[in-house]
Amino acid sequence: MKVPRFALALLALGATLWPQGAADALTLAPATTLRLPAPNFGLNQGYLPFQSCSSVGNCAVTGIYLGAHNYAEGVIDYEVRGIWQKPVSVTPPNGYVAAKGVTMQGMACPSDGNCVALGQYATATDQLPFTITEVNGVWQKGAELALPVTAMSTGEFASARALTCVSTANCTVVGTYSTSAPVYATRGFMITQVHGVWRHAVSLTLPADANANPFASLAQVACWSATDCAAVGSYVDANNVSHAIEVSEVRGIWKTALVVGLPGNASAYAGAQFSEVACAADGSCAAAGTYNTITGAVQPLVALSVTGAWDRSFEVSLPNAATNPSALFYGFKGVTCASAGNCVLGGQFLDQGGHYQGFFANVVNGHLQRAQVLPLPAGAQQAGHNGGVVSISCPSVGDCVAGAAYLNAQNAYVALLATETNNVWSAGPTVTLPGSATTVGVAGGVYSVQCFTATSCQVSGSYQSGVTRYDGFALVTAP
Repeated sequence: MKVPRFALALLALGATLWPQGAADALTLAPATTLRLPAPNFGLNQGYLPFQSCSSVGNCAVTGIYLGAHNYAEGVIDYEVRGIWQKPVSVTPPNGYVAAKGVTMQGMACPSDGNCVALGQYATATDQLPFTITEVNGVWQKGAELALPVTAMSTGEFASARALTCVSTANCTVVGTYSTSAPVYATRGFMITQVHGVWRHAVSLTLPADANANPFASLAQVACWSATDCAAVGSYVDANNVSHAIEVSEVRGIWKTALVVGLPGNASAYAGAQFSEVACAADGSCAAAGTYNTITGAVQPLVALSVTGAWDRSFEVSLPNAATNPSALFYGFKGVTCASAGNCVLGGQFLDQGGHYQGFFANVVNGHLQRAQVLPLPAGAQQAGHNGGVVSISCPSVGDCVAGAAYLNAQNAYVALLATETNNVWSAGPTVTLPGSATTVGVAGGVYSVQCFTATSCQVSGSYQSGVTRYDGFALVTAP
């Protein structure tokens, strides 16, 4: 799997973001460098991808940094009423082996001072999922999540993949774990927190044609109530064909995974998978992923649901695409729904000239539109192999802000924000990084954009602060 590498950094003070003619102009405060626990060697490969904000100026961001011994450690940066606090070095549950490192996989802040961070840690024999919780402004020690009863008693290799919280103390996590009977297999799990108590994880039930080792994967989950969610991913059947799946939680009960039908030009060995999902308040959702056509081309696809009923997926039509566009979704916040049937998704593809470009595809009133190429400023070469669209936020239907990156004339990755007004995308300004930094590098970028209104957004990510060093950044937009 390609490591998400992006280029979006921060914003130039006073830069106008909305296209000419928009009702409100959006200006950008200077980027703030996010501190790391001392001593440190910077972010691990620029990895600071998960942000959640409960309100303007109350956010938390998590990723991985390299500590004193060059071990991968979890970090949480958080702000209270617009002031960034002392960074938190994540403390995993007892039995943690520091040399094996920790990986952070999600952040959710349903209310001010109450957040949940998701990760996985290693003991001497196992890899296990855990959460670290902020309660009334105080971060707690990490707590292990209880895997399904079929999990291995030793030698377990479990990965937390995604987290969402619909309200304080009501959250959902999805991921994968290993079983040894009847054969070693990778399976999916879902686990729910109800009124502050994490239940035992439930094993994903797959269709009857699943392979003995289905290599199941759940990539993301979205919920619109404490007991109603949609998770997406993939599994392998007995013929070694990968299928894109959706699994629904209905009134607290997880259903059997649904294989979502593919476009008519799909290969018999389509290798289909969903990597992202977003849902509106009424439970209408959009899932995005990729599949192989009969010619072997990797194309993006999107599937839509209305109140729980999923339709066959649609191919996203890419403009001026190469014979094989090698489409990619970065898997963070590249899909969002402002309301039922009105969603936006974005990613990357290869054009006919052999250049990597970003793309947006809008769903308007339930109808998928032809994709638009990420607009780039004058002088840009292309989005680049590590550029394109990674994060989108839509405070209202047809009005969105997206984090993206491109290669400039000096062959350096530069950050920019793209904006949408009335369903038309335009290039926003390139952004000015903290200090004397000039590039986000191949491993940095804007990972998250979260907007509360058309003129109030929080942006976070990472940038290249030295020859081999990456640090995090954050900024808040202002009218």
